[in-house]
Amino acid sequence: MTDSHVHIGQYEDVYYDPIEIMEVVMSAGMEAMSFSTTSSCKENVLYMKIEKEITAFLSGISYSTESVRPFFWFIPDYINQNITIENAFDIIPYKGIKIHPFAHNWNFDDSRHIETLHNLFDYAGRHCLPVLIHTGHSEVDRADRFERFICEYHSTKCILAHCRPLKTTIEMLKKYDNAYCDTAFATETELCKIVLAGFQKRIIFGSDFPITHFFRMRYQTQNKNMVIPLWEKYAEDIACREVYTNQEFFVSL
Repeated sequence: MTDSHVHIGQYEDVYYDPIEIMEVVMSAGMEAMSFSTTSSCKENVLYMKIEKEITAFLSGISYSTESVRPFFWFIPDYINQNITIENAFDIIPYKGIKIHPFAHNWNFDDSRHIETLHNLFDYAGRHCLPVLIHTGHSEVDRADRFERFICEYHSTKCILAHCRPLKTTIEMLKKYDNAYCDTAFATETELCKIVLAGFQKRIIFGSDFPITHFFRMRYQTQNKNMVIPLWEKYAEDIACREVYTNQEFFVSL
């Protein structure tokens, strides 16, 4: 099985070493993992630093990019840095694209942002790459925020990470055959409702590890408890998710 939602890199005040994260995930029995780097969220981040982090990681492992699969986390400021999806893919063999509208402001009144989003979804469709979209409960990251692009680029597989809000996620699954969702931070109750709505085959396994570890560590520190090891937290993450996933689907992404 593939974990389609893994992270490496800097997250707030913690740096998650790529090799360590990979070893935890693969040692847990995963056949593959798709990852992006949360270093992309650092203030005023330059893409050249992100590129360097990912290329150094990939060059230092024995796995191929079919097993350890980098996703291109595109942020709006890359437009100002003259970074395009084409020149990024020339250097790194990305296996998907990620968009995080809560962490980064996608301004739909900015023609450059709209043009870039069209390019991202079009490129993904033409190259059979999934687009992983962070969803949340605010107006900027609701599951239907990018509906116009999911609708227009119907050959592009779009994964609504976290299934938020649940009602909107289910509506998107009903309207668009190319809409999927993942299990990252989704509750058992939410996943059961998606299954009961008839969309089990469009639930993708994703853990959001090690962000799960970060929040557990913060909670434990506040409560003066022992910090849980990475491997133990990941074992906990995957144990409560596997039953809801369509293992056959992700092999084809």
